[in-house]
Amino acid sequence: MKYLGLEENVLNEKGGYYAAMEIERQPKIWTELINTVKESKDKIEDFFKQLDLKNTKIYLVGAGSSALAASIVENTLKKKLKLDVETIYSTKLILQPEVYLNIGKPILMISFGSSGSTPESVEAVRLAQSMCKNLYQVFVLCVDNGILVKKYTNEKTLFIPLPLNTKGKSFAATAEFTSLILQTLAIFDITNIEDYVKFCKYAENETNDIFENKMDMIKEIASLDTIAMTTVGSLEYEYLAAESALKAVELTGGKYLSNFNSSIEYRHGPKLIMNSKIICMHYLYPDYFISNYDIDMMNEVATDNLKGIVVGVGFHTPEECKNKVKYYFQLTKNEVIEENPVLGIVLYAVIMQSLIFHISLKMGVKADWPSTDNQVPKVANRVVIYKKD
Repeated sequence: MKYLGLEENVLNEKGGYYAAMEIERQPKIWTELINTVKESKDKIEDFFKQLDLKNTKIYLVGAGSSALAASIVENTLKKKLKLDVETIYSTKLILQPEVYLNIGKPILMISFGSSGSTPESVEAVRLAQSMCKNLYQVFVLCVDNGILVKKYTNEKTLFIPLPLNTKGKSFAATAEFTSLILQTLAIFDITNIEDYVKFCKYAENETNDIFENKMDMIKEIASLDTIAMTTVGSLEYEYLAAESALKAVELTGGKYLSNFNSSIEYRHGPKLIMNSKIICMHYLYPDYFISNYDIDMMNEVATDNLKGIVVGVGFHTPEECKNKVKYYFQLTKNEVIEENPVLGIVLYAVIMQSLIFHISLKMGVKADWPSTDNQVPKVANRVVIYKKD
């Protein structure tokens, strides 16, 4: 059996079997989770009947990749549903909870997490339950046996378990990241759940094309003589760029440095990093107005005679984006993504994860568990929680 273009025995030998398999199985997880959301439609609608969402403060709370997933969701909930939404990292909320929780309106806290047991995530929910007079909760978690589910679920909580294999055995979050995004969007857009069913059918075909026809280009880019990665995108896609930077560090055990920026911001100094041997990855926004800025930035760095390698990912044809880059991943246009551009992120993420996976193997790092000395465990459990007197 092959995953990400490599035979199973090779992956086991290089210490990357679980990471590769978990990246490639994501479309099946997406389909399963959307089917579960669809089956839970009545439960979701009954939950939201309790709330006046237009007069409710919504906090999206998480840490690490979970917080970046929350940040990606935020823009869509603001733009599409016109809700009062704010992403707060749990690592920030627990420092000054009174700033966020002492407000005179109902609060809906959506907790994003892989384990549902990290100390700061648990503390954020504990503080909310103790300080908020009118609190509702949505748990978007990769497991159903964490502390949040066991201890903090009540009659004002919505929790729809993700597929059991969402949380993988490898160190870095892959399906854990994309599934949090997809489930939250589907829950809040439950009246259009059939669009997500259509998207999953399309996504399975599109990812099959990535694994079967685009893996050679991914391997070629990974094999190039580069020292780091920088990624850029606009709006929600800037947070995908942030997740890309995090993955580059995680999957290589910190041996392959990274950073990220918004597309427009990149020319304000940060693009000078391209004077080094850098992979510069550009995520083109599916919306054709916004993508003008992404395309301009991508082609600018591609023609500046810098040392970096420019990579583009988009739904545009090379002609539409006046493509001047050597490496460009063109995805198939889809009407669901045209209506809901954020969904393109999960497909871009598959390309990004696959590329960084191959970079880690090239560097001799075991992608399944790059943090061999346990400096960074999969569940960040070394946080000491302090309580005010």
